[in-house]
Amino acid sequence: MDSLEGRWRGDRQSSRGQQPPHRAREEPALAEARIDLAAICANATRLREAAGSADVMAVVKADGYGHGMVPSARAALAGGATWIGVARMHEALALRAAGIGSRILAWLLGPCDDWASAVAAGIELSAGDPWAVEAATQAAPAAGQPGLLHLEIDTGLGRGGASPAHWPALLEAASRAEASGHVRVVGIWSHLAHADSPGHPECDRQVEHFREAVELARKAGLSPEVLHLANSAATLNLPQIHFDLVRPGLALFGLSPVPEVAEPAALGLRPAMTLTARHRPAPPGWSPSSGSPPGTESPTVTATAPPVRQRSV
Repeated sequence: MDSLEGRWRGDRQSSRGQQPPHRAREEPALAEARIDLAAICANATRLREAAGSADVMAVVKADGYGHGMVPSARAALAGGATWIGVARMHEALALRAAGIGSRILAWLLGPCDDWASAVAAGIELSAGDPWAVEAATQAAPAAGQPGLLHLEIDTGLGRGGASPAHWPALLEAASRAEASGHVRVVGIWSHLAHADSPGHPECDRQVEHFREAVELARKAGLSPEVLHLANSAATLNLPQIHFDLVRPGLALFGLSPVPEVAEPAALGLRPAMTLTARHRPAPPGWSPSSGSPPGTESPTVTATAPPVRQRSV
């Protein structure tokens, strides 16, 4: 029987009891983000040079700003960074699980996070409120070692940390916890609000508030080993406030933190991501969606970017 049905039956009989191996075919990507890890490494080296005597914390929060958290961290460490910074505790734990052994700081934390696992893994944790000090204190016995805390003072950004009015209460809680042996205060830090605006007077005010907060901590008996305030913009443009540690994020991936002042190349940075997608020409008056007013004045090119596949090279 030389028919489709006969051939189908023959195939079934010859392979009875066996299932052909299933091979998942990788669909071609409609959009792809190519990540140049060598660029991240080179940017880390450039930031290492700009930091002077300060250490470099490579900030790889939010999946390394879309570049891939773990490969970005490894590339940054290869380029000269000695710390890694992330926002969430689960990010820090994932880095440890991937074999990243450097010092890691996580700062956007909640009471329901796994404090015991973080303390046991040697993750350094931010505390801007007495409840965070208490969480680290309670986690320490199960972890078998003290929690490592960086006290955060809000000097003007308003995103996190203790306000100047609440700073004494945080210092008191941290001093008690350190005396119990369950906590070590290893750092004091804050965020800058206007470092991307060179000459902005708020930067000087924040630095002054930061120094005052550090002095109060020392009077409370605390001896932090690292002070840190500088983000990408301050790392490149404000060497006088590098203190012991700088925390570049955006610049690590080759973007200028002061785009109105200098392009990446002028700062010695290489963009690490190239986004490719299908594209087509669009005529003058083209609108990007239904119901929108005409948006283009001249011929242009449009690209459609559905979910993007990330590929490191």
